[in-house]
Amino acid sequence: MESQSNSSHDAFCKGGSFRDESTILEEDVIEKYFFSTGERYIIIVFYPILLAFGLFSNLAFLAVVARIPSMRTLTNVYLVNLAICDTVTIITQTNDILGSYIRHAPLDMRSHKTNFGCIMTALSLYVTHFTSVCLLLTMTTERYLGICRPLQHRLVATKERTVKLIIMSWVLGVLYSGLVVPRFSKVIKVCVLWPNSDRFTDMPSKFSLVCLAIHPFFNAFSLIVQAFPFVIATIFNTIMFSRIIKKLHERISGINEAVGFDQNALKSRNHVARLLFVTHAVFSLCFMPYFFVQVNVAVLYLSDYRIGIMMTDIQLWTMLWFVRGLSVVNATTNPLIYSVTNPRYRQAFLQLFSRSYASTRQKRSRPMQQAATM
Repeated sequence: MESQSNSSHDAFCKGGSFRDESTILEEDVIEKYFFSTGERYIIIVFYPILLAFGLFSNLAFLAVVARIPSMRTLTNVYLVNLAICDTVTIITQTNDILGSYIRHAPLDMRSHKTNFGCIMTALSLYVTHFTSVCLLLTMTTERYLGICRPLQHRLVATKERTVKLIIMSWVLGVLYSGLVVPRFSKVIKVCVLWPNSDRFTDMPSKFSLVCLAIHPFFNAFSLIVQAFPFVIATIFNTIMFSRIIKKLHERISGINEAVGFDQNALKSRNHVARLLFVTHAVFSLCFMPYFFVQVNVAVLYLSDYRIGIMMTDIQLWTMLWFVRGLSVVNATTNPLIYSVTNPRYRQAFLQLFSRSYASTRQKRSRPMQQAATM
């Protein structure tokens, strides 16, 4: 009877893979496939809070730039695009995670129906990440030129050039993410024969779909590709910021000797440099665990699991939840960094909300005034 059941499932899973978990302890199957209690609390509490706060902070920053003319600077054009990337990252990451939980999907299964669905999901997750890296590198370069080579930068820093650099960042983000997509572009049918228990009766048809690599080569290749921008960004930013700090120190040391030196301009440049420095520092801290996880898994793949830190499935998934959560934290905190590091941004946020509050009070008072005059 059991062999007939297995053969029927094999026939149903023709073209895919079949997993017989009916002979494994129920506790082991639950640990292997389903969310733990801690993961459930993280998903239903932590991620919705990040989603709400992240959308509010990034959309508020976009509103500040849109409604306050003094905030429409070339630097803020970059930050607007970074806020757009952060907003998309927050939505796609939380949608993928919350969607899996709401559908009660097992940990390593998704409901992608086609290869196109797998590709679009991977693109939505990686395009904004790589574009954010390009934008941050571009902003660092612009700040380096503005502080260390101000005369040359003043001649080339135009709106048209800024738009071209932003378009280039998005194009590079799309093209680079194309190197990662092959790892998630092939739909594999997976059928699981669950243990005969009430715990598994709600699993639909014992069937799901998984997005895997079109070739095993892309497993390690895409992991290395994902880690490479982090290395480049870390090295480049370290060099650029060390030069920026050195130049600012030289200017502050000689400020008393300079005649007619614009101290307000110096303060403004310092604030922007501090903003970018903190933004890059938070980005590095949030993505450093992600970098080490990717490198470790790549080393395991390439060495046939002879080199690297071995992890069980549950340990790997716990680490993946952690690093994905950090990416959402990074996308959420950027507008907060702007407000903390730069008084100009704080004033702009206060100005926007004071205007909104005053406008709301006026709208509420008008009906009362009309009623009083009648």
